[in-house]
Amino acid sequence: MTMTGFDRRVKGRLVARLERPIARLIGLFDRLSGRHRAWKAVFTRLTTGDGRGLKIAVVRLDSIGDVLLSEPAIRALRRRFPAAELHLVADPAGAALLEGHPALDRIWVVKVPWHRAWRGERLNWLRSAVELLRGVCRLRKEGFDAAVELRGDPRDILFMWLLGPKLRVGSDARGGGSWLHVSLGPDQPVHRVEFAQAVVGLIGARPVGGGPQIPLRPEEVAFGRDLVAGRVGRPRVAFHLGAGFATKRLPVPKFAAAARGLHQLYPEMVIYLVGGPEEAGLAARFMEAYDGPVINLVGRLSLRQTAALLREMDLFIGNDSAPMHFAAAAGVPVVTFFGPSEPAKYHPYGTEYRLLEIDLPCRPCDHVHCRHIENYCLSLIPVRRIVQAAAELLGKPARVGQRTGRAP
Repeated sequence: MTMTGFDRRVKGRLVARLERPIARLIGLFDRLSGRHRAWKAVFTRLTTGDGRGLKIAVVRLDSIGDVLLSEPAIRALRRRFPAAELHLVADPAGAALLEGHPALDRIWVVKVPWHRAWRGERLNWLRSAVELLRGVCRLRKEGFDAAVELRGDPRDILFMWLLGPKLRVGSDARGGGSWLHVSLGPDQPVHRVEFAQAVVGLIGARPVGGGPQIPLRPEEVAFGRDLVAGRVGRPRVAFHLGAGFATKRLPVPKFAAAARGLHQLYPEMVIYLVGGPEEAGLAARFMEAYDGPVINLVGRLSLRQTAALLREMDLFIGNDSAPMHFAAAAGVPVVTFFGPSEPAKYHPYGTEYRLLEIDLPCRPCDHVHCRHIENYCLSLIPVRRIVQAAAELLGKPARVGQRTGRAP
């Protein structure tokens, strides 16, 4: 059984049994290499100075949306340490999203097999291990003074340790806290934007205001405008039918039924379908079930082009996914659906939103594979609630109560 087949409690027990012996091995290696003393000197320099002469690595190896939610913490680090050299270590997609970020001196691309397997990729594990080893060797040559891991994942903490930084900073959100020099401690029921900023706060970086930002270039912003230029019809509503895994997806027929209901309220509405090439089948099913005006851009845009397009939308409707966070970062109102995910940690941040969910004893569960015959937490969401939530945000008041809010 893979780790994706374990529930959170089983994973937690497994990590707990391994953590102490691994901590002893790490401690022994640190003593032999002299790092058991070096980290305190780096910590003192960070907490009392501007970072001059120090090289800091930010480690964020998981999903695209999670990388974006860490962006304010990166800005906080830059503001606190204007003279430091700040690097990001991320998955290829996360690296592409923050390409050209003014707070970063360099972005390193690393593919780690555990997160790729969790997303359902089929891997050649031997080849992946060799590729990972090469990446670690390249990064070790950088001689990082400090590294900050923002997910709180024991696998990512071990990866950070392999990079050889003198100071290791992070959290014990999922275990592995004893492998760090400075730890935030156990997980906290706060949004991941705030959690990441709390982690970097351990070395003196104060929180920055506002939500995540995507550093689009002027020509990318112009690309988004050009995509909608000359197209008649308002409101413009972006639909994203996919998500990182199937248990986070609202059924396509519900999307189509909600589109039909909205079209009755807004006869001039134009829907823009966004998503990756792997979601082409979902888009085809939607097009079969909905005959209103649709611009199908699924599989035709890069991540950054998608972010540029979403800036031009009047509303976003979609699952808990990276495009949802792109829309929120652009200040676009969001209607989103949460099943296995935890709303308090991952709700749209920085925009007005409606979060639709069903109160079931089994959720939130964060499961890749639902243990029921279908994922009731999403399939039971009524279409009328989706239509009414969208109408509220577009200017037509609704009567049905939903979880609502404007994120800080």
